[in-house]
Amino acid sequence: MSSYLSSQTWIRDLISPLTGGKDPLANLSWIGVLGALTLAALPHWYTIYLAESNKVQGGWSNVNPRFWVQQLIAKSATSKLSELELFILRGQSCQANAFENAPLFAATLIWANYTALPLATINNFVIAYLASRALYTVLYLNTTSKVNSFARTIAFNFGIVHMLSLWIRGGLNISPSLK
Repeated sequence: MSSYLSSQTWIRDLISPLTGGKDPLANLSWIGVLGALTLAALPHWYTIYLAESNKVQGGWSNVNPRFWVQQLIAKSATSKLSELELFILRGQSCQANAFENAPLFAATLIWANYTALPLATINNFVIAYLASRALYTVLYLNTTSKVNSFARTIAFNFGIVHMLSLWIRGGLNISPSLK
């Protein structure tokens, strides 16, 4: 995939002036961090739109959004939530998980670059991680049964295992005695 991006000269020509003439697609780390943060925010933005447009609990409270979510959770103790309300809660939980996971991803990219792992390894990791997080997001938003929740767990753990593998590979790369 990264070789495909690198072969698209129009993309390089578009971004190159912003990077001082350097090839912005040689190392996808910076795109990866932007992508991870965007993927983290999408469920939040979408569920805000749903809450506001459907006037769930009177609409989204931007004054105290965490309290708004807590009120929705508290409502579940006394009454059954609608499918839309459950979807909104899953979206908010999904974005919280993604923002908790993003620093680990960024730290892994810093480590991979610091330990001079091959760019192909780093770029493949970025693409695989973002794909796994996109799948995780879709599964998180749409999973309503315990049986199907295991697919979401697999997508989550794919990203974690991939991060761990880069930490190990980086360690081996800078510690010849460990090879």
